[in-house]
Amino acid sequence: MLDSKSGDRNALLRLLAAYLLWNAAGVLGGSFVNLYFKGAGVSVPDLVISYFFWAAAPVLVMRFLDGRKDLDMRAVLVAGILVQAAAYAFLLLFPPSTLQFYIYSFLLGMDSFLFWVPFNIMYFEMSRGREAMLGSLYFAVNPLFGIFLPLIGGAMAAAYGYGSVFLLSAATYLVIAPLALLTLGKRGFSFRMKECLAGLKGFKTLIFLEGIYGGGVGAGMGVIALFYFTSPQQLGLYLSVTTIFSVLASFAVSRLSDKSRKRKGYIAAFGSGLGITTAIMSFANTAFLWSAAVSVRNFFSSLFYPFTTAIIMDNKRESAEGVFVGREWLLNTGRFLGVALVLFFTLALGSIHLSLALLGLAIAIYPAIIGLKKRHIRVD
Repeated sequence: MLDSKSGDRNALLRLLAAYLLWNAAGVLGGSFVNLYFKGAGVSVPDLVISYFFWAAAPVLVMRFLDGRKDLDMRAVLVAGILVQAAAYAFLLLFPPSTLQFYIYSFLLGMDSFLFWVPFNIMYFEMSRGREAMLGSLYFAVNPLFGIFLPLIGGAMAAAYGYGSVFLLSAATYLVIAPLALLTLGKRGFSFRMKECLAGLKGFKTLIFLEGIYGGGVGAGMGVIALFYFTSPQQLGLYLSVTTIFSVLASFAVSRLSDKSRKRKGYIAAFGSGLGITTAIMSFANTAFLWSAAVSVRNFFSSLFYPFTTAIIMDNKRESAEGVFVGREWLLNTGRFLGVALVLFFTLALGSIHLSLALLGLAIAIYPAIIGLKKRHIRVD
């Protein structure tokens, strides 16, 4: 009979297998959705507006499930996987339109809660004492796949059409669902949002700020890249090249942090670097300059984000369920505001690029806010 440590290790490996397939499917299909709809005539403002649906969906899901006593964490996660499969299948069923893009974005956004909250709870409960190292793996998987899967997806889209890419993504999610259902144990799950948010005292402003940045930069970068890269092969190459240097750096620095447990210095250095490079992106007006700026930003992003999760778990590990539910609520309300900023710059000022300067400033003050929160949280 397996001991508890061996059982925990096997559970983590099974969870990681589902996570790897999940990210592979998302990188492969998600890399080309914006280009697919832009090529079908969806306007730049509508591309940005679609991110509102992405940010609003998990908030509505959490609102619906708030206070429910009969939730099974495994069932919620599997529901998220099936919703993701349905989102890509939906792209295959109808000709592209703005309404279809909004519905797809809403379905995609639902998984910010349905998949990510159960996954995060299970993953970080199994990572005690190795938060930044396993957090690094958590954040490095997506860029690692981003080195080669966009190249494959771009070649497939060029040769066989976008539908082939979306079909493969949907099929991969359908493989993940029984894997998760059969290998993960049943576990009860319930939450009350008011209590979840109260449990994040000291972190609410930080998480909300992180959401503003993430939502705004996601929308801005996702749309601006289409100005310079107009074919699936070009976009695939761009996405691959701009992720190369971030993976190794993330592993190296997070291992060092796990040994020293000194988070504050890394957050200050990498948060400042992320903010500065994001602001610099607003001045990149050619394909080469944009690619170079995005590469450096992605480098700092991969270094910075593992620590934002690690400092929460350092302080709130004993209440992981409530932490990740409340965190998701705050992230997505922040994302909504970040997308609104990008849309304002696009419509009112006529320059989506300039939104990146303000978003860079927002994340650059993250380390300073930690200093203001020292009465409520501990960050060494």
